[in-house]
Amino acid sequence: MTIKSVTFHNTLNNSIKEYIENKEPDSSAPLYKQIANALAVHIASGQLKPGDKLPTHRALADVLTVTVGTVTRAYAESERRGLLEARVGAGTYVRNRGNHRWAFPHTENLSDHIDFGFNLPPLLDRSVMLQQAMEELARHPEALNALLLYQPAEGIPEHRETVARWLNHHNIHVQADRLRFTSGAQNAMQLVLSAFCHRGDTILVEKLTYPGLLNLARQQRLTLKPVDMDDQGLVPEALDNACRQYNPRFIYATPTLQNPTTVVMGEQRRHDIVEVCKTHGIYLIEDQVNGLQLLEPGEPLVNMAPEQVIYISALSKSLAPGLRLGFLQAPEQLLKRLTMTIQNQSWMISPLLTGLACQLIASGAADRALQFIRREMTIRNNAVQEYLGEFGIQTQLGGFHGWLPLPEQWSLGAFMKACENAGVHVKSGELFVPPGYPVPPAVRIAFSAPASLERMTDGLKILRSVLLSFPDSEGIL
Repeated sequence: MTIKSVTFHNTLNNSIKEYIENKEPDSSAPLYKQIANALAVHIASGQLKPGDKLPTHRALADVLTVTVGTVTRAYAESERRGLLEARVGAGTYVRNRGNHRWAFPHTENLSDHIDFGFNLPPLLDRSVMLQQAMEELARHPEALNALLLYQPAEGIPEHRETVARWLNHHNIHVQADRLRFTSGAQNAMQLVLSAFCHRGDTILVEKLTYPGLLNLARQQRLTLKPVDMDDQGLVPEALDNACRQYNPRFIYATPTLQNPTTVVMGEQRRHDIVEVCKTHGIYLIEDQVNGLQLLEPGEPLVNMAPEQVIYISALSKSLAPGLRLGFLQAPEQLLKRLTMTIQNQSWMISPLLTGLACQLIASGAADRALQFIRREMTIRNNAVQEYLGEFGIQTQLGGFHGWLPLPEQWSLGAFMKACENAGVHVKSGELFVPPGYPVPPAVRIAFSAPASLERMTDGLKILRSVLLSFPDSEGIL
């Protein structure tokens, strides 16, 4: 074996050990499955590539302080999943599964850039939990066949009850009979706006707000009016004045892990905002898609005023964005029209999809994934503060992104160009501002997006280097 091979295997052995000790989402699983899960994550992230030779059973067992039989079972489990192949007399290798027209490999970016663009959950192997959930559904053919039929636009009652119980367990007080499924949180917003808004209607938003809402408002030709924020989000007095001045159709706000600023409203601020809504009789759309990322996210506004708040969330950040399952709860008087809108737009949300999500929730897989995500993002947040903390980046433990005001020497345009030249991608503050309003010299950095902690760290080092530099005479590095 070459020196290069020995170094590779030593690094891999230690990386697998570190994953099992600190990142394995299902620590209650048998050790051989935890090792197989670690191998799957390393393959998915590209740390192990097709054709790579794995360490011998004995070598990995010695590093992990487990029996050789445990590693043998782990390799066999990985073979069963289609990840590895054993070659007689040659060892065990990462399998080249070939290209299928219905499947494609995970890729962080089509270029060599390190992508801090999108708020994605950190990469973890979801294949096992998904396979187990599908196998459980397949054990009940009658129920499975029913999931392939037309169902009411309201969704299957048992599915709504499962999701409602799960949300209530996480201190989000929703009622199953008022819960409606959607194709993600973005679709939930679209349903609300199309059901109740007319061209020219005004919506009040935070001074910096979610770009998806900006796009929806543009499509439906709605007017957005930004409301001042401070370090706790919407300022109640400014919101009260805006309600009097503009007579808005809705207020849209993200009280927990606001996008892009990461602000989390304090308890009294939440009560104050709700009181403003009640005073003016205006419904507030509460975007809680990031709400489960924090261990102590604060009391959701829907808990305080269920007849004043339209609650919107999804599984995209806490489980898997590819599921495309969101949910909303609306005040009783709005529910019938929202249900009709769901039926008019898509008839129903796929019952097979909601059934799969409910199985992931009922089995505990969703909570295990959430625990992994929280742990991983705490580690990443600490790294962000280590490299960028001196520049005043705003983050929250568990959050996927940070908000970085730029140093005085950098204009927004020059900094974006310098980042592009240096091989990193971030989101410009311009994307979060309603049309016609001032753009802050700041960027959003989604440090959850890189496929591994190592790649994220490489990107942070590049960003730090850019921040410590000065633009050239043309305004770029």
